[in-house]
Amino acid sequence: MSSWAERAAATLLPLSRASSLGPALREWSYTGRFFDLEARDGICGLCGQQDLRYHFEIENSGTASSLLVGSECIKRFEITGVDEQGQRLDADATGKLVDRHRRGLVEDARKQRVMTALLKLGQEVDDFDAWDFIDFVDDKGAFTPNQVAMIFWRMGSAGVNYRPADWKVRMRRDSDWRQLRTMKPAAFKRVIAALTPAQRRRVAEIEANFSENGQRWR
Repeated sequence: MSSWAERAAATLLPLSRASSLGPALREWSYTGRFFDLEARDGICGLCGQQDLRYHFEIENSGTASSLLVGSECIKRFEITGVDEQGQRLDADATGKLVDRHRRGLVEDARKQRVMTALLKLGQEVDDFDAWDFIDFVDDKGAFTPNQVAMIFWRMGSAGVNYRPADWKVRMRRDSDWRQLRTMKPAAFKRVIAALTPAQRRRVAEIEANFSENGQRWR
């Protein structure tokens, strides 16, 4: 038995009816409840892994026991669960459900960091209405390039910390690309830091196409 399986058995067997790890694991299921600890200080209740930010609940209905564990342990030990409609899932489908729930937690945390930075900027700068931008991104899902360039500049000037990768930049419309193309170099550099890898590759492709034709995109 591997070391992580030994740790899991030591934790799980006293809370289960079965006396060996395999049968005991089949008594447990993922409840669909999950939590953001907002800091990497969580510990997996099954294998003991540390520095977890997200917890997922498993329970044994036969013993009325429950544990908060990491998402990888649910998949590693092939723990099953139920979906939002109450349908029983196999281990593979449960793993996909856990992954979806984890992505939701990550996205919620990203949105919270953006909102916190905007509200902080609003506190530091009198003429910045944070709620206008919060309402905009809630409605549109992403900021325009000009908005990101301006917000990053103002946060830098005001000493507000932010993570460029948290800020989604809308690059679907011709007007969005026109904004990026006509930016001053400093603003362009700020926006590039917020683009996704796919968006950056698209910028590089456009610049390369223009260069092949003896032109400059910017």
